[in-house]
Amino acid sequence: MGEPFVLPETAAVLAGLAAQEGPHLADMTAEEMRATYLQLGALFDVPVEAGVRTRDFSHGGVRLRAYFPGAAAAGPVILYMHGGGWVIGDLDTHSPVCSLIAAQTGLRVVAVDYRLAPEHPYPAAHDDCMAAAHFVAGGPDELEAPVTGLAVAGDSAGGNLALYVASEMPAGAVSAQLLIYPLVDCTSPEGGSYKDFAEGFVLDRKLMDRFIDDYLPNAADAGGKAASPLLHPLPASLPPAVIVTAGLDPLRDQGRALAGAVAALGVETHFIEAAGLIHGMATMRASFPTADTIIRKAVALFAGAIKG
Repeated sequence: MGEPFVLPETAAVLAGLAAQEGPHLADMTAEEMRATYLQLGALFDVPVEAGVRTRDFSHGGVRLRAYFPGAAAAGPVILYMHGGGWVIGDLDTHSPVCSLIAAQTGLRVVAVDYRLAPEHPYPAAHDDCMAAAHFVAGGPDELEAPVTGLAVAGDSAGGNLALYVASEMPAGAVSAQLLIYPLVDCTSPEGGSYKDFAEGFVLDRKLMDRFIDDYLPNAADAGGKAASPLLHPLPASLPPAVIVTAGLDPLRDQGRALAGAVAALGVETHFIEAAGLIHGMATMRASFPTADTIIRKAVALFAGAIKG
């Protein structure tokens, strides 16, 4: 690979992070990793959208946060699964992007604070998100108005979870899916973008190995349908998909291949690649104005798919 295209805004962030002293994220304890990730969001992300109200509640011991872009009204609800390798991330780290989706689509969004590894390895996160999907689709009182349908969204490991929910729910139950740089192959590919961006672009092979080892301690699960759906036949009943990749991301080629596989089913597919940007851009929009523009375009396509 020749020198990759790097946007000036990306180069500035990478230089700033490289100048920081301290251990690699993968060498921290899980609690230290989570605290650091929350701090990075405070530094690099935008505030939550003005005028979007939130309400926290729980189901089955899992915390949920609903986002209301206005007065509650009957309509579809978007279920959002946060990224972080199934190890880090929570309701707060992804509150800005969830509020953006609510504000831009005009629909209620429910974020899932699923259990994290290594305390809760596979299939805890997958089970929690499926339980949340059934619960939200049933129209709980906390959503303040009837639920007429379900759409799913997520970034990174959350993109894996969103695709899992879309694949496992009954045909027609999910109207659309927004998958932002989804993790869909946990077998640590040896070539392509996984090799080209193995270090130097924030998410690297070492950190991916840590995430996968923590959530999938049984190596046999790493190649299974839930963890690595790209390696298995996808259901023909999948809903329309909006898939976003980052050009400087180890997971870039996975997202590209997933978009091709979904399109090959004859499913409506919208694919956007954010050239010159890195994994994590959706939660670093204050530092990446280009990412903010791209995520807003993706959400607009997602809204159109939901509303038909």
